[in-house]
Amino acid sequence: MSCRVMSRRIACFLILLLAAGALSPLLAQDQNDPLTEDEVQQVRDNAIHPDDRIKLYTKFITERLDEIKHLSADPTAKDARTEIRAKFDEFTHLCDELQDNLDTYDAQHADIRKSLKELVAATAKWPDVLKSVPDDPTYDFTRTTALEAAKSATEQAKQLSIEQDVYFQTHKDERHKNGTGPD
Repeated sequence: MSCRVMSRRIACFLILLLAAGALSPLLAQDQNDPLTEDEVQQVRDNAIHPDDRIKLYTKFITERLDEIKHLSADPTAKDARTEIRAKFDEFTHLCDELQDNLDTYDAQHADIRKSLKELVAATAKWPDVLKSVPDDPTYDFTRTTALEAAKSATEQAKQLSIEQDVYFQTHKDERHKNGTGPD
């Protein structure tokens, strides 16, 4: 085999290795996404409807909490502790996604007062559900992280609700719009 052929094979091998290395983070992101394919599509479909999108995230978080309650109450659930830990993680990731969306809509001056009112009411219930799960070292850390995420989401929703009321009292012409108002 000539030196050129060997060099090409090595170059091709290195390119494939680099491509595989570049793809692995993308695949890992998909595996760590707390949303199902259907939920992702629902979020995409509501990209230009801020209130509906916030309501979707609230719904998805509530569903995860319901799953946590169900798993912790069912002594016959297979791998319940592992599943509860996974649901705590999903809850935390969804809270982070929700807060990222709130930040974006706040920066764009989107009128999300209606969904914020519902969100504030929903977030008030989240810590009680998270605390109701019996203690277990398997998910103590993830529960603590979930509780912090719940607290942060609650504080942000309350603060943003107040700020939105003040902003839209001053900028009445921007009410009920999806954003990109004055900075």
